[in-house]
Amino acid sequence: MIITNTPPDAAKHVNSGSGHPIVITSLEHNVWQILEQEIARTLERLQCLRLRDSIILLLHKLITNMIRTMHRQAFQQAIESGLNIDITDKDGVFDELLQNELTTHGDRNIEQFCKKNHFRITLTFPEEKDTLIQIDYPKNCDSSTYLDSKLARAIGFSLIKQEKQIPGENAQAYRTARIIRNFAEQYSPQTSANHSQLLSHTEESDKTIAIFSKLSHGVMVFSSAGDILSISPAILNNLKLEISPVSVQILTNIIPGHFYNDVLWGLILESEDGLFENYRIRIRVPHDDSLSVLFNVSGYRHNDMTIHTLWQIVSLDHKTTHTLTEGSMLNEARVHNITRNYVPQLVEQKAREIVRLGGNALPNEECQLAVLFCDIAGFTSYVENNEKEESVIHTLNLILGRITKAVRQYDGIIDKFMGDCVMALFKAPHNAVLAALEIHKHSYDFNNLRMRAGKDLLLLRIGIHWGNVVIGNVGSSDRLDWTTIGDVVNTAARLEKSCCPGGILISDTLFKAIARGDYPEIRFSKTFQLKLKGKRNKQAVRYVQTASQPLLYDIPAPSAMD
Repeated sequence: MIITNTPPDAAKHVNSGSGHPIVITSLEHNVWQILEQEIARTLERLQCLRLRDSIILLLHKLITNMIRTMHRQAFQQAIESGLNIDITDKDGVFDELLQNELTTHGDRNIEQFCKKNHFRITLTFPEEKDTLIQIDYPKNCDSSTYLDSKLARAIGFSLIKQEKQIPGENAQAYRTARIIRNFAEQYSPQTSANHSQLLSHTEESDKTIAIFSKLSHGVMVFSSAGDILSISPAILNNLKLEISPVSVQILTNIIPGHFYNDVLWGLILESEDGLFENYRIRIRVPHDDSLSVLFNVSGYRHNDMTIHTLWQIVSLDHKTTHTLTEGSMLNEARVHNITRNYVPQLVEQKAREIVRLGGNALPNEECQLAVLFCDIAGFTSYVENNEKEESVIHTLNLILGRITKAVRQYDGIIDKFMGDCVMALFKAPHNAVLAALEIHKHSYDFNNLRMRAGKDLLLLRIGIHWGNVVIGNVGSSDRLDWTTIGDVVNTAARLEKSCCPGGILISDTLFKAIARGDYPEIRFSKTFQLKLKGKRNKQAVRYVQTASQPLLYDIPAPSAMD
């Protein structure tokens, strides 16, 4: 999705609360950060900020459906006008053409057609009672403009449509939808947290039994040797087995052996009372090799040494979707605690956002970012000369740790470490420069200590560029990176390689992006032209330092110039 200032001919027709309208023409541009800020502001005004995540999910479904419908209509119109044919999709030819276009080019070409023909979705936030958001959209998207009725009713919002004609849009008919708060749908004040009550033991027991009867839970009792002594019919039903002693014997044989080792003769014996919780086990459906059931099992050891277990279905999967692992969730948490530090921040942050929005895969998207590269000048020679005298890994981690701290301090994200080089991303361009200055401050202190100890100095080089990047999946199904690619990334890397040791070199594009702000702590050199490796044209660049420093790089070093 893309956010832009509304064109002058349309701006006067939009009733906007604060800031600019949000104009969306593509699903591959990330608008959710700005949209969430507006939603949070509006929900605070409506005194229901706790509904933020639910509203985001509601709007994500709505807007995604609208954009896909708009693109479908635009693609059809483009084919009909370009090829002068009337599209009828009896044989699915149109859907195949559309899918091929999206697979080959993403939605870039369709987005350009939408812009040229004034197809767009416009979001505004009127400062009106009970109104969450106003959406202006092409009339041919009307069939997809609806809310998830169950979720909308649960949180007390509804969608109201009305006709809208925007002059100067080549007579393109638009409609307007407003999402409003229905206070009558909400619970009465008597159900608020201030009126909660504690359940008695009897009430708790009754409610537990009632919940158990509603859910597809089952009970299985084992002997200490692993024989099934008793079982709920529900478990056999879940595995598509008949209710019979023969089916119980079949189940005994198909329960994986690691369950007995891990649970009956493992977890059960670890604690004095034999309690265990949240062990996951996958069992293949006996008469359908393509299906398996993943269960979550908890239980305890009874006084007579029998093991009583509660079985709950987690998922019913085909072979190709076995994505949930088996074993103790405690062990999985331990594995996660080990591996989480190896997962890029960018991936983890985006994955959490996608899950919150109801998705299950990382998308390709475009956005504006500042890309920062930082490495240690002459690090290869340093390693060759010092690996016997000091711990190179310890020294490297100390430097990288300080770089990471500065990046996080200014709301950046580490995209990756590449030996002694760091790639970091910033949504705000001035934060990238402030982080770079903080990194060099740490470097100055670090090298002061090394100089006093008579050790070689380790000077840093930093290059930063700003612009549109693509963040997407790179690799194969066996090993994927969700990373940032594009000319902005390449240019930032070239700037870092061309920077003088101890310097911060930025593109003039980045300078112009932050020049509008007031940053008295930042000092810039005069601009100069630099020939970067692999680039056809020279790049306008500047050096950056703190305002308190003497001007070090007003005239660039000869080695940095063409």
